[in-house]
Amino acid sequence: IEAMSRGIPCACSGTSSLGEIGEGAAWLFQPDNPAGMAEALERVLCSKPLRRRLCSAGRKRASEFNWNKTASRMTAIFQSAPPVRIFDIPFSNCTMTAALKKLDRLVKRRSRFAAFINAHALNTACEDAEYAEILRGADAVWPDGSGIRMAGRLLHFPVPENVNGTDMFPLICRKPYRIYLLGGAPGVAARACGKAAQKFPRARFVGAAGGFFPDEAEENAVIAEINAADPDILLVGMGIPLQEKWIARHRGELRCGLAIGVGGLFDFVSERIPRAPLWLRKAGLEWCYRLYREPFRLARRYLIGNPLFLFRLLFRGK
Repeated sequence: IEAMSRGIPCACSGTSSLGEIGEGAAWLFQPDNPAGMAEALERVLCSKPLRRRLCSAGRKRASEFNWNKTASRMTAIFQSAPPVRIFDIPFSNCTMTAALKKLDRLVKRRSRFAAFINAHALNTACEDAEYAEILRGADAVWPDGSGIRMAGRLLHFPVPENVNGTDMFPLICRKPYRIYLLGGAPGVAARACGKAAQKFPRARFVGAAGGFFPDEAEENAVIAEINAADPDILLVGMGIPLQEKWIARHRGELRCGLAIGVGGLFDFVSERIPRAPLWLRKAGLEWCYRLYREPFRLARRYLIGNPLFLFRLLFRGK
């Protein structure tokens, strides 16, 4: 291909990939036929019309090969590969860009459900069969956190990117999606909605409600409000596994494009809790900062949960 791109007439073996690339653009010979090789060299060197034809055909053939096309085809192969699994929970082992493309498709298909998994989520799935089954039935599950990346190393599959809800949120808000926020402590979702509306004018924030319902009538009223708003994306922040169970329980009633369980996202968006510095996030140590900020609430999750997750990886595997 390099020679063809330089306008050099080519002769090559007619077998394997060389034959596929060279057919019609190079003089082909059989690699086990020395006389045929000699004839090919003589023809290419001595026939000016043949040289001109091969130079022209070679340049045209070389133009069909470029790194952008190769990269896009390789990406398509990886994206079409079956999901990988940890503890029998399948998830899309993809980049943030690929996750956003899938999110857009799910929104258009309507009434879909997506979730994120991290070490805590997988520990919970090992102990809660209902939650595990809900994750297996989700339309998309994305890898969140350094625990999933560590699991990938131990189970011999690379995790290309940390696809978490907090990083995904501002990217979602770059599009004119209609977004409803449900969950968090009283007033947190409304405050997050106001902050997000100021910061991301392109998105449309069509409503917000807390995640604690005093009775069934209040819960039904919130569902009716969500349906009246008809959001493209419903973000549910009740913590795992409550948020996923709530979505699964009411999925048939909800009128929205895509419901996503987002954990503590609203605390960060509302600025009630500051997020870890960027350098800690890049180092995969955001959990340390969260433990520092909320030691009583998160001590069990991280100080007991992280070693337990590692133990399960080592002795249970996939």
